[in-house]
Amino acid sequence: MRPLIGIPCHADFRDGSRRPVYCNNRAYIHAVERAGGVPILIPLYDDLSLLDTLLPRLDGLLLSGGADIEPTRFGEEPHPLSDEPDKALDEIELKLAMWAIQEDIPTLGVCRGMQVLNVAAGGTLYQDILDLCPGSITHARREKPRDFLAHRVEVQPGSQMERVLGTRSLMVNSLHHQAVKQPGEGVVISGRADDGIAELLEMPAARFILAVQFHPEEIYKKEAHCARLFQAFVQASANLTGETEDAFIEVGVEEQALAS
Repeated sequence: MRPLIGIPCHADFRDGSRRPVYCNNRAYIHAVERAGGVPILIPLYDDLSLLDTLLPRLDGLLLSGGADIEPTRFGEEPHPLSDEPDKALDEIELKLAMWAIQEDIPTLGVCRGMQVLNVAAGGTLYQDILDLCPGSITHARREKPRDFLAHRVEVQPGSQMERVLGTRSLMVNSLHHQAVKQPGEGVVISGRADDGIAELLEMPAARFILAVQFHPEEIYKKEAHCARLFQAFVQASANLTGETEDAFIEVGVEEQALAS
């Protein structure tokens, strides 16, 4: 059976009617689907005890990009350039991250998701890179298309990320203004931009808890390293039956062709 991958929703409003909805970017859904997984969107429950019914049925967790985390979650006062937090999203995603760490559930963090994993492990964040890290490059390249390759990331030799991505250096897109400052317990920074900002995170004691500060869901069709990341995540989440293994191999061939 293909693995079920939970992806938390965000609260938003539908264009036109302004009807409140729970949603997430389609790119995450299709990246997981094409890697052989079955994506399941998780709404922001009023009663978080409902997660007790859902979580045992999930095989993996994807923590996506989104709003800044409330700074009090990592022991700081808000910086003037920190976004307005979504407290309900913080509550559910930190609960999910702590569950994944405790139960050793395969997890992939993307952008905010990398920061959530670090905070869940007791780490801290730079609330605004340009203001708090003098000499850094501009990481929030939001004026560019989401698949624009903005800068290089150097991967730590011998890391799990090196094995998964299949490279020690890659070009990535960049849409964030915050980043990991102090790594949490069990967290290793396994890749950095040329300015030293953390771009890759892993928890070596876990089966598969990896995170990236960029957005692989936007570039996996043209960057084989990012396709490999989703494939490895789905594979780690799966009980490798013949069906799942065949799907994994088929997607891998397709993505290599797209990236070539």
